[in-house]
Amino acid sequence: MLGRKQSNILIIKTDGLSAFVAADPVMQAIRDAHPKARISFLTTPGLQRIARASPYFDQVAALPDLRDREARKDFIRQLKASKFELVYDLSNDEEARRLRAAMGPFGPKWHQAEAAPKPSKRESRSAPAPNLDPLIAASAIEVNGWLPDLGWAVAARKDSANMQPSWYGVSGPFGLLLPGEAADRRWSAAGYAGLAAQMSRSSIMPVLAGPKSLHGFGDEIANETPQLVDLAGKTDLLQLAALAQEAAFFVSDGAEEMQLALAVGCEGVVISPAKAPITADGRHIVTMTAPADLGAVEPGFVWRTLVNMGLVPSGEGVEGDPRMTAQAR
Repeated sequence: MLGRKQSNILIIKTDGLSAFVAADPVMQAIRDAHPKARISFLTTPGLQRIARASPYFDQVAALPDLRDREARKDFIRQLKASKFELVYDLSNDEEARRLRAAMGPFGPKWHQAEAAPKPSKRESRSAPAPNLDPLIAASAIEVNGWLPDLGWAVAARKDSANMQPSWYGVSGPFGLLLPGEAADRRWSAAGYAGLAAQMSRSSIMPVLAGPKSLHGFGDEIANETPQLVDLAGKTDLLQLAALAQEAAFFVSDGAEEMQLALAVGCEGVVISPAKAPITADGRHIVTMTAPADLGAVEPGFVWRTLVNMGLVPSGEGVEGDPRMTAQAR
């Protein structure tokens, strides 16, 4: 236990959803190391709501637009007035470095991650996560296990009606389709449509989820497979976590939302390009590496993989092939 008395601590995490999920074990370790401290969390507006559901923080704030001079000055004034004694910078990105410089040479003690390398054009849309090992070593916190567990994201609002699949008209077994936003790095609409059609024939509801920007892509899939339930832009991250926990499986090509699904125990298939491998840490996943165009991945092969993994509810197999009936595990 590092904190002998109540102290005022700031954690900065201002990068994307994938990095936020990956840092969950470290954020828990910081809370465990400072059980009596008041811990404030600074993040992006898009992550503010899910962060507020976390058991690790006493206060959550969103980073303003630091390009706005007046907003920046006002925010820095608030940070200095908070009199933080210790800062855990889990991002070490440009915004975090600006904040450290603005707080001056006599600011709080600062533990920071090693900055993430800049992604190349060949890499997936999710920027590489910063290396947290130097921060862990310098601060002497103890991290037990590295697989994120965001069960708390579901527990936070588990009794709310809008956390239930039925809120969206989803009933019975369903699977989540989680395409990425970058059109040149995702599985084709035809691929997702073919898989969605197989799911529907097998009485598994195909549900697409992700940001609002995917709605047009969802329309392409629905044109071929009208049974698709398109929830693009209709769920917040807590609602998506609840859906993922209830889903029979997920299929994704590396969307950030996939990391959230994995962190609540959802299992499934990741379709990854060989030229830009996708990192997916979970307890029961299969990564399919496509040597060239992701569009070459056949929906039937993805479906058979899900069946062989035991993720298709018992009794539902590949249409026309009784040998592929899923076995309960």
